[in-house]
Amino acid sequence: MSCCLKHEPRKTRELLDAVVNGTSDLIYAKDLEGRYLLINREAAEWYGKPAEEILGLDDSDLFPDEVVQVLRENDHRVMASAASSTLQERVVDRLGRPCVFLSTKGPLFGANGRVSGIFSISRDITEQVQAQELLLANQEQLSALAIELSLAQEKERRRIAADLHDEIGQNLALAKLKLSDCRQDFKLPAAATRTVRELELLLERTIQEVRTLTFQISPPLLYEVGLEAALDWLAEQFQAKHKLQVKVESDLRSPLHEELGAALYHVARELLVNVVKHARAGKVSITLSETSQRLELKVSDDGRGFPTQADEGGVRSGFGLFNIRQRVQHLGGQLEFSSGPGGTEVTVRVPLSDADH
Repeated sequence: MSCCLKHEPRKTRELLDAVVNGTSDLIYAKDLEGRYLLINREAAEWYGKPAEEILGLDDSDLFPDEVVQVLRENDHRVMASAASSTLQERVVDRLGRPCVFLSTKGPLFGANGRVSGIFSISRDITEQVQAQELLLANQEQLSALAIELSLAQEKERRRIAADLHDEIGQNLALAKLKLSDCRQDFKLPAAATRTVRELELLLERTIQEVRTLTFQISPPLLYEVGLEAALDWLAEQFQAKHKLQVKVESDLRSPLHEELGAALYHVARELLVNVVKHARAGKVSITLSETSQRLELKVSDDGRGFPTQADEGGVRSGFGLFNIRQRVQHLGGQLEFSSGPGGTEVTVRVPLSDADH
């Protein structure tokens, strides 16, 4: 190590030399013009030159112009502020490989109290940054795959709903019609007539159940009229089946993209199912509101609620919010909930774009 420590006691110099050269961090100091005043063994090794050759050089003698510009801007910012700062610096090594350093830089002061240069302690974090970038890329890829899966699921729902309506529903209706014709056209014993009539009623109930199941899986109203109409139908179904008063309010100004509308419909339906299973509520309100940048779906009930201090895992498992949270995250949105003795309120906020209308 080369540095200006001639007037320090020998033991202090040896101790300082051991500390500076014993670390795996890159340590150096420069004057106001950017010339190297001090450089430790690790830094000199990384630069690929003996320390004696580096002293007196500046960054333009060691790095490409684009790297020099970044380093000088960072150095000047620290010297101008006269305060230490920690930042990431991207440079290339002597083989041209990109590297990332976490650098703590601080000003050096002369005898007159003015800034006379800068020191830096830099740690190579290239592997950590690359791992983070790879993780982020994998997360983005997983998110994209999840969105594709969600779209595929919605298409499959529509296909199943169409099959239920076109095949099973029509076959059941035809069977009911033929039974009715048999009852009317043939003179059947009274007992047989009662049995046929019972079968007709059973088929009628089955047809209604298939129709309801078709709408629940993928309501045609959602694609033919829009989300608001589908939510109104959903509210009517829950009110009829579960004696739950459901009120829907909306101020949507324009139709939503099919994919967004379908996702929000299924979120609302899952929330209503949770209310029926857990909340012991009598009334539920569903509110849709829109701004220029986002859409908000709010579902509130007057049920028993759940403890707000419960951990997230408990809330998810107890109230079925996990799937809803995943669906909302795939939309780039947020899920918030609050609960107490007076009921529970779940709010979903998703960003809007021109493609969503």
